Amino acid sequence: MKRIFSVVLLANLFVISHLANADISLKDEDLLLYLPFNGDTEDLSKNGNHGELVGSADFVEGKYGEALAFSETGEVRCLYIPLNEKSFTVCMWVNPELAGGSEQCVFSQIQSNATNTSLHYRIYTNSTVRMGFYNNDLDAPAAVTAGEWVHICFWLDIDENSRRIYLNGEQVVEDAGKSGIEYLGSTGNTMIGSWGTSGQKFNGIIDEVQVWDRALTEREIQQSMEDLITGFAVNGSGKLLTTWGSLKND
Repeated sequence: MKRIFSVVLLANLFVISHLANADISLKDEDLLLYLPFNGDTEDLSKNGNHGELVGSADFVEGKYGEALAFSETGEVRCLYIPLNEKSFTVCMWVNPELAGGSEQCVFSQIQSNATNTSLHYRIYTNSTVRMGFYNNDLDAPAAVTAGEWVHICFWLDIDENSRRIYLNGEQVVEDAGKSGIEYLGSTGNTMIGSWGTSGQKFNGIIDEVQVWDRALTEREIQQSMEDLITGFAVNGSGKLLTTWGSLKND
């Protein structure tokens, strides 16, 4: 009897350990948006939040495969993704020019320009990175370098009343225990490369945009720095060949 109990216990510990160390992937139910920008603006998450390129931006060599190079003349517009009153994480690879307009948004969503209803994640030409909720912001000064790739993660946990900015998988700034940090916007397109339609367009390259429906662990943030397509069947252009129906049955 003791032997059976030990075997069951070890099996349970193995399962718990496996789940705790499970890799994030395209099959993750909490992946709300994944734009690898490999020649198009298609969302490879299960949600089909495909983007539309408005204005001009060029596909260039990216961190993984291709990426989109913006020059303050274009943006990618996706439908509204519900981020209000919940924990979430936004990750991306960015290679900024740090030239042009002093305020440049890499990710935004606007219901109205009022506190906590306008989400604007911004890079300043003085190299500051901002996680902004309009008059309710978290800044990482001297965070990026012109012409160099950096992985930026904007992290929000409303249960812990905490916001963080991670650079290359390492936490660089946090406002822990701060009340009123929930994002409240319940309408508005999800934009990459600009602040809504009001401007502050980005000058530089963006790749591997991910939006997660939870506050990722530090291990998961480090995993998010990798190419999520790896391990799935793709064609020569990096397009996913495996359908979501077959992914769900794996």
